[in-house]
Amino acid sequence: MKLTLKFLLLLVVLMMAGQLSAAEIKVVASIPDLGVMATRIGGDRIDLKVLASGREDLHGVPARPSFIPKLHKADLLLTLGLDAEHSWLPALAAEARNPRIMEDREGWIEACEGAEFLDVPGVISRAEGEQHAEGNPHINVGPQNGRLMAENIAYALMDFDPDGADFYEENLAIYTAELDAVVADLKDRGGLLAGQKVISYHADISYLAQFYGMEVIGTLEPKPGIEPTARHLAELAREAKAQGVKLIIFNQAQPAKLPGKFAKKVGARSVMMGNMVGAVSDVKTWQQLQQYNLEKLLEGMAP
Repeated sequence: MKLTLKFLLLLVVLMMAGQLSAAEIKVVASIPDLGVMATRIGGDRIDLKVLASGREDLHGVPARPSFIPKLHKADLLLTLGLDAEHSWLPALAAEARNPRIMEDREGWIEACEGAEFLDVPGVISRAEGEQHAEGNPHINVGPQNGRLMAENIAYALMDFDPDGADFYEENLAIYTAELDAVVADLKDRGGLLAGQKVISYHADISYLAQFYGMEVIGTLEPKPGIEPTARHLAELAREAKAQGVKLIIFNQAQPAKLPGKFAKKVGARSVMMGNMVGAVSDVKTWQQLQQYNLEKLLEGMAP
């Protein structure tokens, strides 16, 4: 009887030890998209912290003092990559004094790895605005990139925690099956968008446009990160009318007044999309982000 009791106590201790060790993987995600994916794959083996709320400009998330201790303790830092967070995250990672998660170190994980990069500039020049040398960083807005992002997160967890590899692989398989189903539905319902000519506020919808077959003929910003000018807007308005543009697309972090005014001028509709999970209150998962964006685009196309 005593032997059985000791054996049961040993089992309890081992189970508790396993649970404790599983919670020791500290993961920080730059944006909610990466956080929700990490949660689905990592489950209770990870302790997750997310920096951005999802409502901000991706390139200009305010650096908060509360970020530093989170980064200091992190084992893995999940980023979009392609310099998406370059204006705020590398400096914070350096200030946190955690060599492992500094840019280009083993704990700095880029979810864009392996994607087909769009808008790779032929010439790098300050005169061209805020350029991204390797390509457009807004991969999370494109439904075609969800599986890849999830896989990159899973591989990072497997590399850091080989003992949990089977757990991560099983969760990844379940999650990517869900993503595949959602993406197939998006493609089917978004057929109306194929061939439509659109204008965006910032150069942040390239992957979204590629997925649905839309053609982006210009941006309200004359160059990335440069404030719209009257001359540029006048020229763009003439082009929009000539090409029959139907949608003027902006995101939750951009001023709605200008897209609305411009849309009215050219006989189009302005549409607010989300550029991250959390962009609006009811978008809590990456799948919901994609569904929300499609619904808004389709609403904009309705008679």
